[in-house]
Amino acid sequence: MQTKHAHIVTRVNASQIKKEVINGEDHYRIPSATLPDNQVMNGGLYPADEIAASFMSLEGTPAPLGHPKVGNQFVPANTPHAINKHWIGAWNENVRREGGRVLLDKVVNIRVANQSEGGRQLIQAIEKQEPIHTSTGLQLEIKVANGESRGKPYTWVAQNMKFDHDAILLGEPGAATPEEGVGMFVNGSTETEVMTCNLDAESEDWMLESMADDVIRARHADEKNSLMDKMRQAFRSVLAGTQTEAPLSTNAQEGDMSLTKEDVVNAIGEALKPYGEKLDAANAKLGELETAQKAQGDTVSALKANADAAAAAESAKVDEQLKAAGFDDEDLKGMTANAKQKVLAKQQQPAGFHINAAFGGGNADNGPQDTLPE
Repeated sequence: MQTKHAHIVTRVNASQIKKEVINGEDHYRIPSATLPDNQVMNGGLYPADEIAASFMSLEGTPAPLGHPKVGNQFVPANTPHAINKHWIGAWNENVRREGGRVLLDKVVNIRVANQSEGGRQLIQAIEKQEPIHTSTGLQLEIKVANGESRGKPYTWVAQNMKFDHDAILLGEPGAATPEEGVGMFVNGSTETEVMTCNLDAESEDWMLESMADDVIRARHADEKNSLMDKMRQAFRSVLAGTQTEAPLSTNAQEGDMSLTKEDVVNAIGEALKPYGEKLDAANAKLGELETAQKAQGDTVSALKANADAAAAAESAKVDEQLKAAGFDDEDLKGMTANAKQKVLAKQQQPAGFHINAAFGGGNADNGPQDTLPE
């Protein structure tokens, strides 16, 4: 695996530069873009998945004026030599991927920039809307591979990318100079060949496509907002039971698509249809539960009825036995089942050997009645 350092140059749209206050100081915010997905530069492919895995390493990196050098050798932007010579109070933030490209902002502290000659030149270029380019510095590993992307052949693929900085360039940069094209990037004790890739020259179609996408998105957003306002008005009129004064229509460039009260009602019905299906399913489930609960209630009622019948039969049996012992209905009327059972138990003869008291003539003077005669 071979390691290289790449400088990828893009143009800034000066009309998008804005001024804002950060921490009580004036700053310029310079929107920029770099690394479109699956772009071929200098014969190498920069795959979308590799970019997605590495682009956030740009967040918070320095935005030096020019690629930092010590002598004729490029160095990392966060080294003391690079900071002393190239720092103009600018850094990169708000890094994100949109529409198949990496977008980021360069934030320039105006007070700090005006403390150096290069920084003052940048402020003048911004205020005069002179050409400004940016150039991303990144480390990458090269894997030998052959293929084609976006109509361009490649012989290697970029892997394991790590971003070092995104520099600000003044003036129109030409094609890579021999010095930049074959220079060395010094990082610690290692030296790496530097490649310069000019996206303006190699990716004009991509830049135009991106600008067209921005215009289309903005136009569609305006059309959507306009249509939403009209639908909101129609929706309110439907709820109020009134008809809108005129049919609703989208932008004529997209074709005549009139929206009447019936159209809005149907659209609302379609939107609510999934919720109605869920409600029907919930009602069906509730019906099943109610049926099951009714069946359980019927079973409990049957068991209770059987128990009541058995208790009534047992009570009638006890009543018959007590009547045979001399009780009448009036005696039994106020007695509980438990009391009846106790009375019945006392009426029964205890188990064991007993002698009739009348045995031996029934004369009490004959002696104890529980002994046999001699």
